[in-house]
Amino acid sequence: MSTLNFDEFDSTTIQQWQQLLTKELAGRTPESLNWLLTDDVQMEPYATTSSESFALDVAPNWEMLHGFKSASSKQWNEVAHEALMGGCNGLRMLNVPASAAELDQMLKGIFIEYIALHIDCGKDVIAVATWLQQLCEERSLNTRELRGAFYMDFNAQSNEDFDTIIRFTKEHFPLFRAFVVDATRVHEQGGNPIQEIAYALTEGHAFLVRCMEAGWNVDDASALIQFNFATGSSYFAEIAKYRAFRWAWKSIIEQYKPQYGCSTNTHISASTSRYYQTAKDVHNNLLRATTQAMSAVIGGVNSLMVEPYNSHSVEADRTALRLSRNIHQLLTEESYFESFRSAANGSHYIEQLTGKVVQAGWSTFQRWDAIRAEEGKDAFDIRWSLETAQVAESAQTALAEGKRIMVGVNKYVNKSDSSVVAEGAKTFTASQEKA
Repeated sequence: MSTLNFDEFDSTTIQQWQQLLTKELAGRTPESLNWLLTDDVQMEPYATTSSESFALDVAPNWEMLHGFKSASSKQWNEVAHEALMGGCNGLRMLNVPASAAELDQMLKGIFIEYIALHIDCGKDVIAVATWLQQLCEERSLNTRELRGAFYMDFNAQSNEDFDTIIRFTKEHFPLFRAFVVDATRVHEQGGNPIQEIAYALTEGHAFLVRCMEAGWNVDDASALIQFNFATGSSYFAEIAKYRAFRWAWKSIIEQYKPQYGCSTNTHISASTSRYYQTAKDVHNNLLRATTQAMSAVIGGVNSLMVEPYNSHSVEADRTALRLSRNIHQLLTEESYFESFRSAANGSHYIEQLTGKVVQAGWSTFQRWDAIRAEEGKDAFDIRWSLETAQVAESAQTALAEGKRIMVGVNKYVNKSDSSVVAEGAKTFTASQEKA
């Protein structure tokens, strides 16, 4: 193959390009396209250079999670089989098993050694983990080779239970994350990406401190934690969010001098947004979920759950679940998202934006972390909830005034669609979709 030669193309200066852009904008300047992600982060329409690099080495594959609730353990098992036959390689068990027999029914006929299991445990993770251990013994499986996570809040555990959970997990399920920091709470209350990052860093740091106070080192602690995020509708900002969080978390871990370099990594599990789903023109939610999934994968998440297009208001039927699975297939089988590695690396625009998000997220984290350390978790919860509510109110005002666009709600409205949002819904557009 001959060497590529671009000498035939005339060189163009940035100034010439900007002049052409101004012409196309009918006299407006490129700066007129700037917009604020937050008060601290301004997004420009383009970037020609970046003085910073936040390059990540992220594997081009991810756990394709499928999460759902069902009326019974038997029905859950049937839907789980459909999900795995439909191409998913991970299950999010939203039905909390109430007994060993119920867990056995849910996982009947499922080869759990080949998939990832993300299990909601309710208040008793040891009971659920013990039932899973017993199931593995019956199937002659090595629990130390299983992958997944036990979903529980470390803040809800007594010191004795906290230590017991760590010991049990390290002994029997070393490839499981035993504690999950759920930053989707911030997203679903209307928070912005900066606040999601700051919340995750603050709670994650509190977890590290608690582990080390209990006698565990930072390497042990970092292996036990998972971070859950929801993915919003701002395509590039969401890519930057995941990249920025990884860099910020790495910085925290490095302060505690880990013995192993891999301890600076972490597992990020993302979902598409329920907060930005709409009741009107409901199938637009499939398009939103697709671009959100793209942002998450390019941003380097380890696992991804695509929410059914109507999950904000009803328990998804099997058609909705199938369509959500198909988005995974579109990305892998038709768009070859598993063929690239760290696609965002080197993009001037994304690198520049990542730098801004890192700086703003770190600043908010330092402020929130100080509140949590000095005044306690209750004071921290009040603070992040208050600041999130302020951001949500501002965004909803912009939506009502037409400054923020949601297709099908306040732009390109289908006048024949009489759908209204479910009573009590807390989605972004709920105020615009009431009867």
